[in-house]
Amino acid sequence: MQSKLENIKYITLSETRKIGDFVLDKDISLPISIEEGKDVKELDLNSLAAGLIKLCTYDKENKNFEYYKNVLLALRPDVVTDLNLAAQAKMKAKDYAFAEELLVAVRNIAAKPECYINLAVLYAEMTVAFHKKNDDVSADMYDDILMSTLRECESLFPDYAPVYNEISAYHLRHGDIESSRDYLDKFLSVSKDAKAKKNAQEMLNKLNDMLGTRDELMFAYDKMMMNLPEDAVEAINRYLSKHEKCWEAFFIRGWAKRVLEEYDSAQKDLLESLRLENRNAEIYNELSICARECGNTDLAKSYLEIASDLDEESAVYLTNLAFLHLADNEFEESREAIERARQIDPEDPQLIYIIKQYEEKTGDKIGEVISEEVFSDEDFDALRKKDKEENTKHEEL
Repeated sequence: MQSKLENIKYITLSETRKIGDFVLDKDISLPISIEEGKDVKELDLNSLAAGLIKLCTYDKENKNFEYYKNVLLALRPDVVTDLNLAAQAKMKAKDYAFAEELLVAVRNIAAKPECYINLAVLYAEMTVAFHKKNDDVSADMYDDILMSTLRECESLFPDYAPVYNEISAYHLRHGDIESSRDYLDKFLSVSKDAKAKKNAQEMLNKLNDMLGTRDELMFAYDKMMMNLPEDAVEAINRYLSKHEKCWEAFFIRGWAKRVLEEYDSAQKDLLESLRLENRNAEIYNELSICARECGNTDLAKSYLEIASDLDEESAVYLTNLAFLHLADNEFEESREAIERARQIDPEDPQLIYIIKQYEEKTGDKIGEVISEEVFSDEDFDALRKKDKEENTKHEEL
């Protein structure tokens, strides 16, 4: 913060002066923005305006903040409009840092809810821009600042309807449909804009429908967890009559049909789920079970390899793969899958079971988990150099 104000110098007036009808207090020093290498000899109104804008942007806690703000407004009555226009130009030019500085100044000077919304729009654009650059850390940071800005606006201006609309949109982008719906309700309760309320009501109806949809899917999922696959299939059939392109629905029905041993039909649903979802480890796992039961173990193994690549933190797919290899007496492949699974979760009960089966079938004893140590090129060169020096010493002896 201090670096932002390092070019600010303070001058004290020798006598009372006025800016229009505004009387300057000669007992309060004025902030002047001075270019490096220049001295302050007299009151330069442009330098004063620049200094006041800097202070209003970066030193809102200054004990004389209100006075400085009033000086600025007396000096530049249109400063808020001018800063807003300049910020828009900077946003178009993607000079986000400068645009942020200008909009923060506007927020601190004008203290109106619209200023917070303008800042939130800037932060949303910055979040998208950083994601495009694969800078997820910066993107997440500005996404958090965006929400903080909207929360502050909500706290200061609880009757300002647009802020609830913006917070609703934020939650919807993040997949939190319930929070998005709740904030739309708040928007509708305070908004006086008939057209905006109509649009919000239409969106609210869609969100309620989406939440109702999730309830239907959860009902079918609960039936599967209760080991009632017939009821799950019936529920999903009703659901799919209204929603034809939902990967979760095809997955649950495929899962249920697999439990009912309707493997061909299950595979069709699972492949459709895969087509809609693109790539999902659990779908591949279910497909593997179907392929195995249909007698195609090579395909089953391929499905599990894909599943383990998609979800590298789960040992389940690797233990299933180890089991298939072991059943086909492919001991090396089975051992490889076991070792990969041990690196993830050596205490996994299914893994412990398959290790026991492997040892009984092969007669080999699997020892402690072998940790893989990764060396960089520099580490490898250092080790080779050390080894060479040791050999040289032995030769000298």
